[in-house]
Amino acid sequence: MTKQIQKRTCLYSGEEFIPKRNNQVFANKYNRISFHNQINNKLRNELKQTNNQLMVNYKIGIELLSKEKTITIHREFLKGKGFDFRYFTNLTSNNDMKGTAYQVYDISFEKIDENRYLISKL
Repeated sequence: MTKQIQKRTCLYSGEEFIPKRNNQVFANKYNRISFHNQINNKLRNELKQTNNQLMVNYKIGIELLSKEKTITIHREFLKGKGFDFRYFTNLTSNNDMKGTAYQVYDISFEKIDENRYLISKL
């Protein structure tokens, strides 16, 4: 009894090939790698703006803290430096001040009043 080999079409290039395994969907390893790189590059490009702004916010926090443990900064000063309050990695509630703290990785930006923020390293 002979097994009939079915030709398949490569998901990446569209070329026909004879599979060497029963679960093979790409004609060769280069097509497989290119296919997955294409998907991952699309995702990376979609996240690029967000990640760049998170990095800007983080660098601003590190620069302002430098050797200090905590510091109080005016909102307009942060905006002038390029800080964007729409981008943060975590949002926590602060029971002491009854407010919220925006976190960018390991730096916390706690709103003290309408215009001032307490910046601290976690």
